[in-house]
Amino acid sequence: MKKAIISLSLLFAAFSGFSAEGDAVLDFRNIFWGVHKDSCFRDGSKVKFVEDKRSMLRNAFAIPSDDKFIGAVKCDDILYLFNDENRFYKAYIKGDDDDVDQMRFILNYKFGDPKNETIIDDRHIYEWIVKDVRFTLTHVIKSRFELNIESNWQASENYKKNTSVSDF
Repeated sequence: MKKAIISLSLLFAAFSGFSAEGDAVLDFRNIFWGVHKDSCFRDGSKVKFVEDKRSMLRNAFAIPSDDKFIGAVKCDDILYLFNDENRFYKAYIKGDDDDVDQMRFILNYKFGDPKNETIIDDRHIYEWIVKDVRFTLTHVIKSRFELNIESNWQASENYKKNTSVSDF
C-alpha cells in the first residue's frame, strides 16, 4: 500500500511538473525584463532601439533588425516598451487577422489553455498568466490581433527583497 501511494505521488509530481505555472518567463527575445534600455545586450551585441513615432504607446521602441516572425506568424509591429526609469517591462506585437489562430495556437502550446477569455463588442480577448508575466491576446474581429506581454518584474524583485530581510 505504501509503495502504491509513493508511486502515485511520484506520477502526480511528474505530470504536474509540466505546468506553465512552474516555469517563469524571464525575457522576451533574449531581452530580460527590467533591463535598462541603454545597457541592453542581446547575443553579445548592444541592442539599438529606435523610438516608434507612429505608435500611440508611450516609450515604445522597435529594433530595426528584429525578425518580424514569431513561429510562422508574420507580425506587423514588434515593440518594446520601457517604464519611466527606462526599464523594459512590456512587449507589444501586432499582426494580421488571418494569423490570430496561429498565434493563439503558439500560446496554447506554450502555456496551456488561457486563464481568462472575454468577448467585448468586436474584441475576443484571451489571457495567460505565467508567474509574473501576463500574455493578453486580443483579436479585433476582421481587423488584426494584438499581443501584449507584460512583466511585473518589479513586484517580483520587491518580493525577493522583502522575503530576505535580515534586519529583524
